[in-house]
Amino acid sequence: MVIKNSKKLALGIDLGGTNIGAGLVDLTGKILKKKIELTQKELGPKKVIKRMIGMAEEILGNQKVRGIGIGAPGPIKKGLLISPSNLAGWKKVDIITPFKKEFFCKVILDNDANAAALAEKKFGAGKGAQNLIYLTISTGIGGGIIINGEIYKGFGNAGELGHMIIDRDSKFRCGCGNYGCLEALASGTGIVDLFRERFKKNGELNELKEITAKEIFRMAKKGDKVAEEVVNQALTVLGVGIVNYIHIFNPEMIVLGGSIALKRRKLVFPFLRKFVKKMVMPAFKNNVKIVPAKLGSEAGIIGAAALAFGAADS
Repeated sequence: MVIKNSKKLALGIDLGGTNIGAGLVDLTGKILKKKIELTQKELGPKKVIKRMIGMAEEILGNQKVRGIGIGAPGPIKKGLLISPSNLAGWKKVDIITPFKKEFFCKVILDNDANAAALAEKKFGAGKGAQNLIYLTISTGIGGGIIINGEIYKGFGNAGELGHMIIDRDSKFRCGCGNYGCLEALASGTGIVDLFRERFKKNGELNELKEITAKEIFRMAKKGDKVAEEVVNQALTVLGVGIVNYIHIFNPEMIVLGGSIALKRRKLVFPFLRKFVKKMVMPAFKNNVKIVPAKLGSEAGIIGAAALAFGAADS
């Protein structure tokens, strides 16, 4: 399939610590062709980038595109990946240059959560909103900020929302190196760490080596008291973070994605809506929506393509 009007197409690539997703996307946010592969980050940056280029070549064939967008774990500075926490050993990695050499088109790199936030704003739950906060809550917590319809980057790396420090005296250490970050306390990893800590005191830790956040939520649903306490504590911490974001940014909506939010939405959204409404200042009580993301795992690919469309226009 070769579409003549290449100005209506872009290639989006979502580089994650576990998977790489790549897709041919049109101006409406529809993915026309897609490919997913394991990242195999242990192979190192050069081999992974070579595989990314191979995926792009397989999807594109002879198809020309308006540009290529790549979403990757931050922080990112001057087009380089600067030691992402979930890509160990990747230090000051240049992804843009190899792609430019292969495809001779505009290539843009941005934080993967920024790309997902842009996708939800343009094509998903945030369509029509000009100011929103996007949070993805799964193994970790990532985020993106949209202000006046544009990704807010501050001096370059704004939007590391998972690394707001909630409890500086916490014993739980985040992947960033700090203690008590939102990610360390309310992500899937944080939920498991807290649950294991509760049982460590009782000498039952060996029985919990394979415990997952999914299993802890299942136990809580069945009435396990420790699991209920852990889940409520994690959601309370998440609620505190969201209240802080609302007070700082005053967004029209908070969009929540990731497996923790979307696969447990019947628990997560009522809890957070009630907590946030109780805790925010009076002026904010009735003008912020907390909604589930609509694009799921494809948000990264669609958002990366949206970055490419924007870069081609600039």
